[in-house]
Amino acid sequence: MGGSALSKRKSKNVSVWLQLLLVAAFVGIIAVASSMHAYPPEVLYLIAGVSLLALVCYGKDKLAARTNGWRISENSLHVISLIGGWPGAILGQRLFNHKTSKQSFRALFWLTVVINCGLVAWTFTASGKQFLYQGLSELKQ
Repeated sequence: MGGSALSKRKSKNVSVWLQLLLVAAFVGIIAVASSMHAYPPEVLYLIAGVSLLALVCYGKDKLAARTNGWRISENSLHVISLIGGWPGAILGQRLFNHKTSKQSFRALFWLTVVINCGLVAWTFTASGKQFLYQGLSELKQ
C-alpha cells in the first residue's frame, strides 16, 4: 500500500512539472517570436496581464473559501483562462493548491487551455496573423 501512495505522489509531481513546462513553453514561444518581430508583443502583454489577473483571482478565491467570504465563480475563472490567463491560472492552482481536485472543473479548465492554445497557434498561420494584425490595428485607432 505504501508504494501506491508514493506512486500517486510521484505521478502528481510529474503532472505539476509538465504543467509548468507547458506554461514556460507557451510563454517562451510567444516571447521569442515577439522579440524576433515575428509576432505582436501586445499578445504577450495581454497574456501576462490576464495571467496576473488569474493568479490574483485564484489567490482571492482560495482565501474566500477558507474564510467563508465572497467567492469568484468557476465560470469567471474559466473565462479568464479562455482569454489567455491560463498560464497564471496554472500557477495559481499550484501556488494556492486551489481547484486541483474537482474533476468537472479540471476538465473544463483544460478545455479552455486547448481552445486558447489552438487560437494562438492559428494566429501564427497566414490567415490568423492577418486577422490578428487587423484586429490590433482597429484597436489602436
